[in-house]
Amino acid sequence: MLQSIVKAVRPLAWLVLAVSGLRALPAQQPTAFFGAHLHSQVRADSRTTRWNWYDDLGRHSVAYLQLYVEPGYGAYIAQRLQNVAGDRTRTALDEAYVERVGGWRVGKFYAPFGAGTLLNESVFAVQSPAQFAIADLPMRVAYLFNGKDRQQGFYVRVGTPNGGASVGIGRHFATDPHALAVLFLPEARRDPKGYDLLYGADWRPPLLERAIQLEWVYGEGKGVPATHWFSLGWQGRNLPYQPDLRIAYQTAGEQFSWRLSLQQGVAERFALNLVMRGNQDELQFIAIGLRGEL
Repeated sequence: MLQSIVKAVRPLAWLVLAVSGLRALPAQQPTAFFGAHLHSQVRADSRTTRWNWYDDLGRHSVAYLQLYVEPGYGAYIAQRLQNVAGDRTRTALDEAYVERVGGWRVGKFYAPFGAGTLLNESVFAVQSPAQFAIADLPMRVAYLFNGKDRQQGFYVRVGTPNGGASVGIGRHFATDPHALAVLFLPEARRDPKGYDLLYGADWRPPLLERAIQLEWVYGEGKGVPATHWFSLGWQGRNLPYQPDLRIAYQTAGEQFSWRLSLQQGVAERFALNLVMRGNQDELQFIAIGLRGEL
């Protein structure tokens, strides 16, 4: 009973802390926005049809509250409408953080490794931009501490939005349903041991208005096979139905996956998605999703 009460009030505690921090800033009243991000999806495969308040990439439908003050500080808190089955994170809290907009961020949020196309887990972390001493390149540094037997350690990326190199040192990386979701469905089990060392590189080649995203990540850890992951993404932003193609490959087990999404707007803030996804040479499922803002 006590644990249930604690879980229920924890998001409110985050909200109180965020508002208190913003109100402590000099002579500024925060501007508040309340709404919802929708990522619902109906999936059909050879065995069953299911409806979820999240999509096959682990993107959740959430209700959120966002606060801003004029000097450039903000806070954000979001509650999931549904957790992924088997997720070790029992709370419905998706994100809750305070930030300097475009700068540092502290709290629970999605901390990407590299470009985030392969690894982008919701964790408790501190993240800040910095400058790399050599060539004065932009750098992003994050310290993750998500609790005992969960993600802990450092992520560092050096580079621009069009390309960079990354390293991660710690333990239990890639253990949540949002990790490697382009290869494995959110409901698929992730090894709780995870990875202790990550290397990666990402690049947007100067082709097709930089609509192509390439990423490579290497991971190794105790009790898990070392592996390379490769991903390719392409978005036809100016084409009919705005196709979004993603292809991924994992060397351990020679896992191959592809995903194609087509989008059609149905209202000013809503769009329907048709998703086809496969692994190896088989069609895994077909899904229809609704994305939008309330």
